[in-house]
Parts: sequence; structure tokens; C-alpha cells
Amino acid sequence: MDSEAAFRTRLRAAIASVVSSHETRFETACEELPDGGLLVPAAERDGIVLETIAADVDPHSPTAIRRGKRRAREHGTSAFVTANETDAFLFCGAETDADTPASNFDRRWYDLRSSTLAEFGERVLDDAVALRDGDESPTRYEEFVVGRLRSFHASLCPRYESSIRDAFAEDERFRDSLVSWARENGYPVAEPDVERTVRIAARLSAYLAMARLVFAERRRESDSDEPAEVGSLPVGRTDVGLDGTELFDAIPTDAETNERLRAFADSIEREPLLEVDIDIAGRVYERLIPDDERTRLGQFYTPDEIGRLLSRWAIRSPVDRVLDPASGTGSLTVHAYDRLKELGARSHWDPLERLTAVDVDGFSLRLLALTLAFRDGHDPADGPSAADRFAYHRDFFDLDPDTVGRFDATVANPPYVRQECLAADREHFREHLADFGPGSDGIYADGEKEIDGRSDLYCYFLTHATEFLREGARLAWVVPTKWMVADYGPSLQRFLYDHYTVEAVVGFRNRLFDDALVDTVLLLLERTDDEAVRRATETNFVRINERMDSDDILDVIDRTYDIDDGNHLTIRGESSHRVVAVRQSHLADHLGEKLHRYITAPALHTAVVEHDATVPLSEVATITRGKKTGANPIFVLDPDDVRSRDVEERFLRPAIKSVREIDGYEYTTDDAEKWMLDVADYVERVLSDTGGDVDSDTDADSDTDADDRAAFVTSALERDGYSGVSSYLRWAETHPSRTNASLASNDPWFDMGSLDSKTAPIVCPQAMDTRRFFARTDGEVVASNRFLLVRPRTVDSTLLLGLLNASLTKIVVESHGRVTGGGAVNLSSSDLRTLRVVDPSSLTDEQRTAVRDGFESLVAGDGDGQSAIDGAVIDVLDLDLGVDELQEVARTLKRIRRTKGREVESPVRKLDALEDHIEIGLGE
Repeated sequence: MDSEAAFRTRLRAAIASVVSSHETRFETACEELPDGGLLVPAAERDGIVLETIAADVDPHSPTAIRRGKRRAREHGTSAFVTANETDAFLFCGAETDADTPASNFDRRWYDLRSSTLAEFGERVLDDAVALRDGDESPTRYEEFVVGRLRSFHASLCPRYESSIRDAFAEDERFRDSLVSWARENGYPVAEPDVERTVRIAARLSAYLAMARLVFAERRRESDSDEPAEVGSLPVGRTDVGLDGTELFDAIPTDAETNERLRAFADSIEREPLLEVDIDIAGRVYERLIPDDERTRLGQFYTPDEIGRLLSRWAIRSPVDRVLDPASGTGSLTVHAYDRLKELGARSHWDPLERLTAVDVDGFSLRLLALTLAFRDGHDPADGPSAADRFAYHRDFFDLDPDTVGRFDATVANPPYVRQECLAADREHFREHLADFGPGSDGIYADGEKEIDGRSDLYCYFLTHATEFLREGARLAWVVPTKWMVADYGPSLQRFLYDHYTVEAVVGFRNRLFDDALVDTVLLLLERTDDEAVRRATETNFVRINERMDSDDILDVIDRTYDIDDGNHLTIRGESSHRVVAVRQSHLADHLGEKLHRYITAPALHTAVVEHDATVPLSEVATITRGKKTGANPIFVLDPDDVRSRDVEERFLRPAIKSVREIDGYEYTTDDAEKWMLDVADYVERVLSDTGGDVDSDTDADSDTDADDRAAFVTSALERDGYSGVSSYLRWAETHPSRTNASLASNDPWFDMGSLDSKTAPIVCPQAMDTRRFFARTDGEVVASNRFLLVRPRTVDSTLLLGLLNASLTKIVVESHGRVTGGGAVNLSSSDLRTLRVVDPSSLTDEQRTAVRDGFESLVAGDGDGQSAIDGAVIDVLDLDLGVDELQEVARTLKRIRRTKGREVESPVRKLDALEDHIEIGLGE
């Protein structure tokens, strides 16, 4: 079966599965049509046809569209799909005549590289119905154009690969040119790895051929008010001013490739490309970088709305000098250009004189020059000379302010390369740190304020860029959140507090980059050497919950929230956004705190963590972990094991292995469903009677001694009448778990030592996913290592249990722990030690009684006890909300954690609505 037929078979199965498992207007009998098509019939209205084509054919090509329209006419449908293995297009329109241009249809593009066929099937069927019913909001034309160009590019790449391979094998001059280019860019030239270089060259060649046509079409549209005749766009090398592309111009193209280019040129002449308000070429180029390569290089594109926002905040004058130290194809640089023009730059050239873009990728910089040359309808032939004005094809860390000057603003999305990948170049990235500090004493290089050597690459971009900024300059960057949570974070935080007012840190309810491996925030700083100004600054930690106009976001960012005297923090919430304003002096004086909670955690979590009436749990209790046996099949027995093996009760301790065994707020010996084997006391007595000297007939090593002691104790058990446990131990000798490495430290192997330390009056499941968080025991039940043990030191168990089971504690746990793949909250011992709880000493006698009685009610099965506990906690912390609201926030957070996919949006919106009226002020 060829690849196209295999793709069609998989697509048919996926569509059938979607129709059968979802309520749709379509029928499950998906029909395969002659010559490669599929028909999905509908019960009430016309169905939809899907035309599958070969992987190296553009599904938006004239040929593919003609086939789709013909199918639609034959089967009386107003919607058809053209698809190959990487891209698909939906066309909906009342007219499917052969002469109907593609641009007359309502169109959607689908990226099959990043979605399953089932996901695509569900979306395309929903979109087809919505478009025909007229209730589908239009998608952004820009995104469709990007998809259209990606699809065409994917169809060209195989043809260019073939041409490059042939030229490399047959043309010595071309081979030398390719090898020279590869070495200049660090690509392999030896077999068989040169194939990767061929694929890269093909990708860039196909991109360049396409980009030239796009730029030429945009120039043609901007040069004339009258529509040009279709077919007037030249194919081949066009005068778009992109030098440094001699290698790609030397690649031969065959008749089929040229025909595809001509067809593409004709099709884009029918598209209103000037309506696209984004850097099309740069966006497509960024998305052509394979995911693994993008991840390795730490490169992620910046959404246009974010680029515009950053430039508007950072650039305040038409004469500001602006630095982008990691420009790539220049999406942020382009927005900086537009901002300078918006502020009143007098000509096309004035902004170019104010911009400085730096990147190690020369191709990207040339593309940036070309893009900027097209702004304002200027002659693209000026692109290369324009690049000399502002572009530096250099490693940013090889530049200094003496080379490029100082700046009034910087916008950037620096590479997110992790520190593990920096080993070879780490010292190079750190060299500039020696220039900081009084008298350039290297205080940040290896002194008392040393930047942590585990810092990721973007951290060094931040510190180095600081050298280039004038007093009062603004920095507006997209950076990972790791500086807020990672172990290296405090060192970078201190650097920022020493050199900037941290004006705002902006996060988004949804991930900013869908394909990034790290979460991101917008970091907005203003450079100043005035310590008093820095410490007096109020830093706004902003979370944007829904799409907002950029003017509204800037207003939220720049607003002063007037932290009351004596307080260090205030929280203001609305459904569209949430702001936690914190004094920078407090941040600087409390290095090491996890700042990301100000963005992600619920307002009530922050209220608990920052409140002076709460303490870490470790201040009132000791936290340890339950017993790890090393061989549960041997040491943990269920009732059937006990009965069938007749193990004596003396050697059994009531145990709890899993949270599923708890059916309430209390677990005692009478509730036990498991028992743990405990022979420690007996072993100690028997061996002490012998003085530890067990006779052996061999020159025993330690392993032999241990085996002899095991045999000795087993014999003693039989002699003393404990035949049940001795028989069980002989059986266990043959069990596969007996060879577990963890048993090697036991002597003899079945002696786990005293289990008394593995009991506690309070147990907490390490993975929490039930409504039971903390349970009371009778102090006799041994907990497995799936539990954490809590032993109160300064408070009675019942009072602490009530506080630990408060809804507010559940809210804190949701943000304090780590969510596992199964959706449970996982708490480590250190997590539980640092968990903030209401300080028992801050309660009045009346409140203590309410909490104790409330917990006893929970144990008795009376749910009203929860409200009694929560009411007391609200009173202690003086929170301005009701018990019902508090409990609903806790329930909603749990639903968010346990919900996946699109369904999570509903509880998230509910949480935002619950928080939209919360205002909290907290003191030092």
C-alpha cells in the first residue's frame, strides 16, 4: 500500500471513529470514492468530501482544489477538504464551479504535524457545520496565510532535496560551494551526516523561492492601486535585494518545480496579502525550524500581539535607540520599527538608524533586512544596504557598548537553552560578569553576589544586556519562568533588584508558546542606579485571564495599586486579570521565595503564604516518611495471606498501604486491611541470647554470616512454637522479591528493624487525589512509604488535624505540590515541611474549640464540621469572603487539576469569576 493510500485509510478510520463517538450531523458510513476520495454523508444536509493527495503535493495547489471542487459537484456538497499527511484545507462555499477562485471560499487550514487525525476529524467536521450555518467566527486571515505558505513550502522541499543531491554528486563547483556554506554554518559535510545538510539547504532553498514571490507580490500590490493581470508575477530570481544567497541561486530547478512556482505565483496574486499585518516571511521561516532543532537552540517565536505590547511599553520616543540582542528573523525588531514610526519618526530611514539587531544566524538577519525594507512600501532593493545600518551578524557576547553604543530600550525573546547544554561555552557567556560591581570587582562573577553557575542562557543575555542600557532605559523581554522558581533564581533576582525597578511581571492563563517546553512571562524593567527608587517600587505581578486589548493590558501593567502603609502586598482581582502588587524592598529582602505563585497561584494561596498568622508546618510538627519495606509482596500481608499462612498475631502490625484504604478521617487498628511483618523484637532477643555469635561450619564472609543468622532465627521460631511465621519465611526465601537489592541492608534479611518510628497520630497520603487529605490514627497503625507522617510537637493532634483539613489548606496544597501524570497532587517531605498552615497559637480559645469540634464532626460523618473549621480559619485570617465561596474555590481548583483538554476552560473561567472581587492587603 503506497503512502497516500495508507494515509487515506487512517483518515477514514479516524473520521468514522469521530462520527461514532460524538454527536454530529454526519453518518458513520464514511465511503471511499474512486481515485482517492472520501465521502462523509450527513443525515439532514449535504455531507463533506475529502480529497487525499500525495505527501509531496500542496493540498492548496490548483490541481488539488480542482479535484476537490469536482468531487463536491458530483456529490452535491458545499464543503470539501484537500489533505496530505502534513496539511489540510477546508473549503466551504455555495458555488463549487470549476471557475470559482479559491479565495472566494471560506477556508480553514489544519496543521496535521501537531494534531492527531482524530483531533483533525473532530475539528474539521465541526467547522464545516459551523461555516455552513453561518455561526462560525472567522479565523485570522494571517494564520491562514501562514498555513498556506507552510503547505506550499512542504511540497517544494522534496524537489529541492533531489536537485541538491544531483548537483552535489555531479557538479564539483556546486559541491565545493555547499561544503563551504555548511562549514560556515556548522553543518556536517561528511557521509552519511551530509544528508542533514542537504535537507537544511533544501528547506532554505524552497523557503527562499517562496519568499521572493511573496515579497514581490506585496511590492506589486503596494505599487499600484489597480489590480494587475493574474500571471504577471515573475518566477525565478526576482530583485528583492537579498544578497548572500548565491548558493541557493545555483541550485538547478526542473520543469515541474518551475511549474509549481508559477502556479503558486498565480494563486497568491488573488490573495490580499497587504491585509496581513504580520511579518509573514519571518513567521513562516520560524515555523519551518524542526521542533527538535528549535528546542536545542532554544528558539521560540513571539506572537505578534505580544511583540506589539513589548514595543509599546519599552519605546517611548521616536529617537529612542532600541536593542534586540537575539533578533532571529526580527519579529520584535519589526514591531520596534513600527513603534518608532507610530511615535513620529520622520522617514523610513530614521527608525532604521535607531535599531540594532544582533543574531548568529546571517540568513535570518538578511531576511529581517528584507522585511524592514518592505515596510512603508520602500524599494526592497535597499534591503542589504539597510542591514549594514542596524544588523550585527555576531555573537551578542562578543559585543560591548563601545562597539554598538548604549540604548534607551531593549525588546527581546532570548534563547531558552538550559544550563546542561552550556558546558562548552559557559565561561564565554560569563566573562562579562567581571565588569559589574564597584570598580568592576567581579562581585557577580565570583563574589558574594555571584550569578549561579546553573543559570540558563537567557539569564546571561539579561545580565549582559544590562551593560548596554542607559539610566532610565526600559527592558521588555519574554523569558522563561524558571528564574522565579529554580534553585538559580535568587542570584538572578538579586541582580535585577540591584540594577532595575521591576515594574511588572506578566503571565498568561494559557501558555504563551504552544510548542515551548518552558512557561514564559513578560519581564518589564527600568534601569536605575538609585537604590532608594528601586526599593520604593511596587512590582505588579499580573496574570491575564482572557484576551484583552493592548491598551487595557498596558493600563493594568502601569497602574499604581497603592499598597497601604505597613503592608508589603495587595491583591486585586477581576475576571479578565489579577494583580498582586508587592513592594520591591520586600522581594529584595526575601530572596529565595518562589515568585511564580504571584502569577499562577489562587489569591487565597497567596493570602495564606504571606499572612503573619500562618507558619510552616515544620514549626509545629515533625514530618517523616512511612516505611519502605523494599519487598511489599513479602512484608505486607492481606487477610487471605494471614489466614492461609497462619502467621502468628505477635508478628503482625496493623498497616496502611494505600490511601484507597481510608474511608473517612480516621484509621485505626480496627480498620486495618493490611498487616506488616514485624520480627524485629524477636530477632533482637534471640541474637542477644547468643551474644550475636552464630556458629558456622565455613569461613564465612558477611553474606554467609547473615544467611546463618537468618537460618538460626528461623529455627528458633520453630523451636519456640511459631511454626506459622517460620513456614512463611521459608516460603518467602523462594519469592522473587527476596532478591531485591534493598533487602541487602537487613540482617537477617527479614528483619526491617523497629516499626515504631513509622507510626504517627496524623498521616498524609503523598499523592492526594481524594477528598481526604489528613487522617487521624490511633498511633498503632504502621504507614507505608506512600504516606507522610505528622507528629505534632506544640499543638494537640485534633486541633492540627482540623487546620490541616481546612478548605484553605486544600487550596494551598493545590498550588504547593506537584501534579503527577495521573492528576494527583504529589507532596514530598520537604513540600509538607514548608506547607503554610494557620498558626495554632493565633487562634482564640473559642476558635480552637470550633476547629476541634469541627474535625470530630467530620470523623463522625457530619459534613457541617467542614464549615465550622472553615469559618474559624476565615476569622483568624480576617478574609473578606464567605465559607461557601472558600469551599467552592477549593472544589474548582480540584476540578481544574483533574480536567484535561478543552474541558478545563470552564472551571478555569469559574475560578477567575470567583476571584474577581477579592482584594487582600498583607503586612510585613
